[in-house]
Amino acid sequence: MSVVPKHKDPHARYDGSQELTADQLHRFGKVANKAQKRRELREQGGTLSSAAKAVKDKALKPVVAPKKDKPNSVRYAAWMLVVMSIGLWVMFMTR
Repeated sequence: MSVVPKHKDPHARYDGSQELTADQLHRFGKVANKAQKRRELREQGGTLSSAAKAVKDKALKPVVAPKKDKPNSVRYAAWMLVVMSIGLWVMFMTR
């Protein structure tokens, strides 16, 4: 492993004036301002649609959340029965 000198400033802040041209900064500012206006309009005018969306999300949320760590043993058993029956069918048909 190579040895390199320690960084002097670990929390250097991003300076856009070093990366972007004046035209790019201007376009970025215009787009950011439009996005902010859209967010404000959505918050003000979208009360009915946001309420409907919240109710819909709550209605479609499963009552019993499945556990990710626990495998579904019923599904596993059903597939094992299918695989074993196909295996038996192959054994008896190849005789």
